[in-house]
Amino acid sequence: MPRTTLTAEPGATQASLFVVAPDDAAAVASGVRCTAADPAASDAALIGDGYGWLAAALPAPRPPTCPACHRPTVLPAAAPVLWTCPRCHPTETR
Repeated sequence: MPRTTLTAEPGATQASLFVVAPDDAAAVASGVRCTAADPAASDAALIGDGYGWLAAALPAPRPPTCPACHRPTVLPAAAPVLWTCPRCHPTETR
C-alpha cells in the first residue's frame, strides 16, 4: 500500500489533499527470484477423494426415530440424505 503524506504548508496550493509516496512494496526485497511452479501436482494432492476418507473412518450414523411411530428410519436409495420411515412412508423408502 503506498504511503501518503499530508501536505499542510501555509499558503501552498495543492492539487490534492494527499501526496502519494513511492510504493516500497514493489521494490525487490532480495536477490532470489520466485519461479512459478505448475500447481497441477499439488492440486491433485489437495483435492484427494473429498470426504471419502472421513466417511470410512466414522461409524455408520444411528438412524433417528420416526416422530409418529417411534421406529428407526432408513436412508432410501433414491435420496440417501433424507431419513424416512418405512412404516409411515412405504413408497418413499424405495
